[in-house]
Amino acid sequence: MSCSLCRLPFTATPRSQNLRPLPPGTLTEKQYNYLQWGFVLGRNVPGGCLIMEYFQTGTFGNRPQIPLIINVAWESEAGTIVALHTVCATILREMFEATDLSFKSIIQLCLIEQVLGPTQRGPNAGRFKDFDYEAVGQDKVDTRPFWKLNAKTEMYEFDWATFKACGLDWTLSRPDVFPRFHSNVSPQRLVLAFDASTQESVLTRQPFDILHLLLPYFTNKSFVALLSTCRFFRYHALTTFQPQARTRVLGLGWAVPLPAEYAEACRSLLYKHEHKVAAATSIPMAHPEHSSMHGDWFLYLSQVHRMPALRARRRIWDLSAAIRREYTTRHACSEYADIRNADGTTVKSKARKYLEEFMGQMYMMTSLLNKS
Repeated sequence: MSCSLCRLPFTATPRSQNLRPLPPGTLTEKQYNYLQWGFVLGRNVPGGCLIMEYFQTGTFGNRPQIPLIINVAWESEAGTIVALHTVCATILREMFEATDLSFKSIIQLCLIEQVLGPTQRGPNAGRFKDFDYEAVGQDKVDTRPFWKLNAKTEMYEFDWATFKACGLDWTLSRPDVFPRFHSNVSPQRLVLAFDASTQESVLTRQPFDILHLLLPYFTNKSFVALLSTCRFFRYHALTTFQPQARTRVLGLGWAVPLPAEYAEACRSLLYKHEHKVAAATSIPMAHPEHSSMHGDWFLYLSQVHRMPALRARRRIWDLSAAIRREYTTRHACSEYADIRNADGTTVKSKARKYLEEFMGQMYMMTSLLNKS
């Protein structure tokens, strides 16, 4: 079973019966733990959505904070469900503006399944039909060749060793790990770069107005490379051009935590302080509003393109955006699209009303089952 967004497998919780463990060294403990949790959604999921653990038997189960155990089969007579790794779900929900547990958000999440169609079975388990995952983004990762049919168990298994040998192990990096954001440029970096009087080329002799006009046309890679070429540029990268670096970081989208991720980091910090666990006094994460305008945005920009975790995140971000575009296209001609009357007003379609009525009967369970 694999994620309907990133297409990487789920790892089975150690609580699974007849657990078939992976060969030692296949995944780190953190990788394994991350991949075993899924966010499942759809009209066949109690409450519409749940965060659950994956079991080897093809089912998802919860670790309830309340005395109510839920077990959801990925594949049943009623069809399949959509299952996403937790960070994949966070990013996709952001794209669909369905980040909370309101009834509107639950309906939107269920519409993803209804409009894009049920996820597939067999070797393409979890995959949306007629969506070209392999054509999306810069890396264009194809996980299909690594699913092999085990003749003994008659189940498809993922060939982790071959996958990693092909240089795709960067996709296994946890995609919610960010560079540390420094609220100020360190004095040491300024001292090392300081030699503002040195002018070594035609570019360094240009008025700064010219450079301000030229730099926005550079790619991020070229922007960082140019401003790292000499001490003169390095100094101004850390001072004069920090606002441009900030604009570039925030313009990427995937390079900074989403509101839900930032809020979770704040809760974690508060918990550590309340329980007297050693922790930083502030959130060392970049934020469009809370992070200092005078922070070291240039350093942050140079790091985000080098981290495997953010390379994996960028891939997930691109896939989420592509699914959002595909959904918009299909929704417009689906039975769930609003109906336009002769007078120009719009009303909900019959299928949309039925879905809302069906989910309305389960909605009282949503908040109860998603207690954390």
